[in-house]
Amino acid sequence: MKTRILSAAVGIVLFIAVVYFMPPQAAIVAISFLCAVAAHEMLGTTGVLRGSKMLWVCCVAAFFVPVATTIDAYYLLPVLYLFTLVIFLFAITHPKQMRFEQIAQSYLGAIVVPYLLSSVLRILVHHGAGKVYVLLPFVAAWCSDTMALVAGMLFGKHKLIPAVSPKKTIEGSLGGLLGSVFGMLIFGFVTGRYFHTQPHYLMLAVAGVVGSAVGQLGDLSLSLIKRNVGIKDYGKIMPGHGGVLDRFDSVLFTAPLFELLLQFTNLL
Repeated sequence: MKTRILSAAVGIVLFIAVVYFMPPQAAIVAISFLCAVAAHEMLGTTGVLRGSKMLWVCCVAAFFVPVATTIDAYYLLPVLYLFTLVIFLFAITHPKQMRFEQIAQSYLGAIVVPYLLSSVLRILVHHGAGKVYVLLPFVAAWCSDTMALVAGMLFGKHKLIPAVSPKKTIEGSLGGLLGSVFGMLIFGFVTGRYFHTQPHYLMLAVAGVVGSAVGQLGDLSLSLIKRNVGIKDYGKIMPGHGGVLDRFDSVLFTAPLFELLLQFTNLL
């Protein structure tokens, strides 16, 4: 537990340093690196492309997806197009090494996961108050995760989906919903007081509920993959937490949600 807390503290400090004290290019490089690592975890650790040259092609594509989509959505097309040409050329010339299921899984690891995670960058770069807004997906996801853990330990009796995640309980899930709502309301109060925003508390509460729900779905989705391939963690890059996908599984689903919400609603 001490290792987990220390690792989380270091990660938060690094996040604040990159977002608030360095130019946006630093955040782009950091998220792109995390996406490349996530692709390696999704396709290498799981065994989908372990030992294949295409694993590194997928990691390179995953790195450039956040870069391209943050500059301009149009630039995602050449990344996707080049990746498609390379992966099918490899599949045609190595039909025993690259079958249909591996092609589909490669798109998930190299394109879909990085695109979802790069919502963090699009919020940061393309919104006037991006340095405030970028915290929203993390507040919703991590407040939900923390309170779900606490509520599950204190009150958990009824299993949520034991076939996917044996330790998660219905009580923990409900605690996560409440934790996310309280986290969002506190965040709104703090930003209103110190950053001169005008928080819409009802919308923040609703966003907290939806954010927690999709964050828990992200957690369960990545757990489902781990259970299907028989691994405990995606990696060891974050002591006490596992890999990038272990730590950012919830954010992977909350970040696109808040990118969409900020386009159509006035949360702050």
